Amino acid sequence: MMVKFIRSVYDLRDLPPADKPEVVFVGRSNVGKSSLINMVAGRKVARTSKDPGRTRCINYYLIDDRVYLVDLPGYGFARVPKDMINRWKRVIEGFFRKRSSNIKRAFVLIDGVVGPTQRDREMVNYLRALGISYSIVITKVDKATQKDLSGAIKKLKEELIQTGPIISSAKEGLGRKEILSQIF
Repeated sequence: MMVKFIRSVYDLRDLPPADKPEVVFVGRSNVGKSSLINMVAGRKVARTSKDPGRTRCINYYLIDDRVYLVDLPGYGFARVPKDMINRWKRVIEGFFRKRSSNIKRAFVLIDGVVGPTQRDREMVNYLRALGISYSIVITKVDKATQKDLSGAIKKLKEELIQTGPIISSAKEGLGRKEILSQIF
C-alpha cells in the first residue's frame, strides 16, 4: 500500500480538492489517532506524541492515489489554551459540514481504558445528524483490562451502536484488516 503525506490544513480554505473520497479519523485528544493511522498505513506517516493535543491541524494523506485519509485534531482534554480548543472545535465542525458529501467513512476512536465520553457521544450524534457513515474503533486495547474493554463495549452498545465496534491496538496491529476493509 502506498501512503503519502499531502498537506496540513490550518484554514478550511486550504483543503485539497474534493476529487477523491475521504476517510476521517476523529476522537478525543490522546486517543491514539496518529498511532492508528501509522498502523493502517503500515509505516510511520503521522507524528505521534504522548502529550494530548499534538495534532493541531487537519492532516491529509493519500492512499494508493485513491482515497484521502484525514487526521483531525482531537477534541476534549489537551494542555493548550481554551481559545485554541474552541478553534479546533470550529475547524472540525466546519470540516464535517463542508466535506460531508465527500466523506466515505468516519472512524470515531474511543479509548479502551477510558470508554466512551460525553464528547464521543456528541460526535456520533453530530455525524448521524449530517448523515455521515461512521464506525467506532476502540483503541489501546493492549493497555485495557478485560473489565475496561467489556465495560466500554457494553456502554457503546447501550448508547451508540447496534453492532460491535472494531477492536484495535496500534502496537499489536489488531484491527488493521477490519479498518482497511471499510476504507476500500
